[in-house]
Amino acid sequence: MSTGDNNSRSASAPVSGAPRDHPHSSNDRQSDTEESGYDSDDIPYFEDFGSGHSIVPMRRIRSSQEMLIQPSSGSDMDAITGWLYNGPLQRAKYQDFSTIDWIYDNTKARHYKSDLRARARSKGRLGKLEMLADTSKPWLILLAVGFAMGLIATCISVSSQWLIDIKHGHCRTGFYLNRRFCCWNADDVCLDWVMWSEHLHTRWRWVEWLLQYMVFILDAILFAAMSTYLVTEYAPYAAGQGIAEIKTIMSGFMMRKFLGLRTLCIKCVGIVLSVASGLSLGKEGAMVHIACCCSNVFARAFKRVKRNEVERRELLSAASAAGISVAFGSPIAGVLFSLEQVSYYFPAKTMWRSLFCAAVAAVTLKFFNPFRNGKLVPFQVTYDRTWDLFELWFFVLIGVISGLAGTLQNRLTLYLMEYRQRSMLKNFARGEVVVVALVTAAISYLSVYLRADTVTLVSNLFTECHSQDTDGLCSRGDRSGNIVSLVLTSIIRVALTSVASGLAVPAGMFLPSMAAGASIGRAFGMVVQTLYEAHPTWRLFSACKPDVPCITPGVYALVGAASMLAATTRMTVTVVVIMFELTGALIYVLPIMIAVTVSKSVAEALDKDGYFEGIIHLNGYPYLSMDQEYVLQGTSDEIMIRASEMTVIITSGETLERVVDILSTSSYSGFPVVKSASTMALAGYISRSDLSMVVERTLASSLYSGSSPCCFARDAPLEPVDDMAHHTVDFRPWVDPTPITISYNTDVNVVAETFRQLGVRYVLVAHHGSLLGIITKKDVVRTVRMQSRNNFGRPTLSSLLSCGAARAWPTWRSWRSPRQPPPQGLAIFSSESQVL
Repeated sequence: MSTGDNNSRSASAPVSGAPRDHPHSSNDRQSDTEESGYDSDDIPYFEDFGSGHSIVPMRRIRSSQEMLIQPSSGSDMDAITGWLYNGPLQRAKYQDFSTIDWIYDNTKARHYKSDLRARARSKGRLGKLEMLADTSKPWLILLAVGFAMGLIATCISVSSQWLIDIKHGHCRTGFYLNRRFCCWNADDVCLDWVMWSEHLHTRWRWVEWLLQYMVFILDAILFAAMSTYLVTEYAPYAAGQGIAEIKTIMSGFMMRKFLGLRTLCIKCVGIVLSVASGLSLGKEGAMVHIACCCSNVFARAFKRVKRNEVERRELLSAASAAGISVAFGSPIAGVLFSLEQVSYYFPAKTMWRSLFCAAVAAVTLKFFNPFRNGKLVPFQVTYDRTWDLFELWFFVLIGVISGLAGTLQNRLTLYLMEYRQRSMLKNFARGEVVVVALVTAAISYLSVYLRADTVTLVSNLFTECHSQDTDGLCSRGDRSGNIVSLVLTSIIRVALTSVASGLAVPAGMFLPSMAAGASIGRAFGMVVQTLYEAHPTWRLFSACKPDVPCITPGVYALVGAASMLAATTRMTVTVVVIMFELTGALIYVLPIMIAVTVSKSVAEALDKDGYFEGIIHLNGYPYLSMDQEYVLQGTSDEIMIRASEMTVIITSGETLERVVDILSTSSYSGFPVVKSASTMALAGYISRSDLSMVVERTLASSLYSGSSPCCFARDAPLEPVDDMAHHTVDFRPWVDPTPITISYNTDVNVVAETFRQLGVRYVLVAHHGSLLGIITKKDVVRTVRMQSRNNFGRPTLSSLLSCGAARAWPTWRSWRSPRQPPPQGLAIFSSESQVL
């Protein structure tokens, strides 16, 4: 067994039945602020021995076979019996960067509910009130998350827009007002808004332009530097979009502090600064991470919820819907996003919870009305015209172009991320952010489309032209120049987004991708509009009515934005619903659906994985997608770690000194228990964390010595020992006697489905009861990636631009021992920072 399987080599057998008749389930340590065990308030807690472990709540079960020592007086006796007579659902805490046991946590929740119903029947009305209070806890958490997200989204939108406008000027009547609110009552010319060149009373036009240019660049550098300093210094987990990591956490992976309070605060402040700096980033994707942080923080107020990792992940799934709800003003799309993209385990009750949380967030945002126009987001639009059947061909072509552009952006982004990990740039993260901000600001100011923030740009591109418009996007005199500018804008936007997505700042790529796609779509729509005006009698335009505008370029921009977003994220239904809720026009759903389908098909033909899956592969996270259908070759004996490579524990004959030596000399995350080393007859499995917990508490007692015998066999009663120096250490309550086992010739696809559908952390390979080996989740992930790489054949330019998963996996090979630090490839920004 290799040391890299820290997160998946603990027992995961189901727990059922009466407490004393059935095995324990798996374990590892939870976050440093959590406790494991029963949730009833009447169970005693015990103090720490100073060994680094907090004593978990225990229920004393006194039976003849589980008695380790005879009752006697003394503090040692009281402390030992607290953890010795352990109930069947009491486990050590989950370790960081480990995988939870879905079966164990689900069983734990069922046992708790069964006990709660039993108490309710015995207590009558008081018991029913207790059940009602327990049932309302998740709803209270989601209510708080929805309200908090509405408030946070309002603050982020208003503050980021003010900082964006500060780069150009300030308001004479109130420095705290952005340009929109400063000129709220102005008709044509706003006299209250003062440009910086005007404030300094410059006389020459070229000096005015140069001064505005310098202020724009300096502000961009300042905001970017502040953002990256906060992230790298205080909360490295706040960097990036966070959705890839959330997907991995949803699958059962443990990442301490990724959803903590500090990450939440730094993410909220950092996203404002990074967006205001002018980097080609958006705040919409980061809203999902912020919402999940809120859910995790609020869940700490309820002990039962914070102790059950499965229920916490159900709440995270529901909370992610609130992030999309406030980002796009689309509560329904938020629910679909949670189902389609984020959730790994999505029961029916989670859909209702997601809708509730998303609705609360949208209502709260509507109540605060941050834009003072009744819109939830600035780029909500309405169209007065419909579309004709001949336009479907143009929408399909936009989908093809967007699919190509989205794939290029993904590959370039992931290539640059991988290059940062293996180059010297990882040691100069802050300097890289400043340089990229400088270059981005210097380039963007030269173009009116790049100079505008992505929210304003997307809003303008979606807007329908009217007859009174004489300049800008709707100007007929300079339409060809606008078309060329939009094409160049889309190309530069793709490049800038690819560079900025991997920087050490909070970042989102939803809106920048939409801006690039909208630029492509708007340019394409203007080309079609020019053709129609030049040749209205063509048969292609026979459906158009005379003297009535036939082509709406804003619709083409909408279709382009949806297609580009689908190509990068590989979302389909969610994107369509987002666009539908943005426009409120059901008639445009069909062209958007067609373009999104074409775009995703083109993107998947060129690259199987989307943006989030690419990051998961790049960082080597142990993630098995529920959406992909794996076609693997081989049997379980080809991918298992063989028994000869593992350290096993004998049911009888082991001493405490021998167990301590096993823990000190091996870094495995779990140990199979066999009856005999010669026959390798399987008797169970015990995880390292449980073994370490019992050993440390045993060594803290004066009742045991190194020669004390150890018992691991469930069916063997303890022999009474009169010598106090040779009390038997009973490990039986922590041994899983019924681990999930498979045959040595089981198909690998069946093994992968076992890990995906059951959420197990490991399976033992046995033949007629004899142990042959072990398979962990990482072994399956490694097999999937290696076989996928071999299917690509000879390397090509496109495969070089796409992040090689084969180079990502070895980062996990060195991450074998729980005592070793994570690999450098997963460390972000500095040696002092936390790691992914």
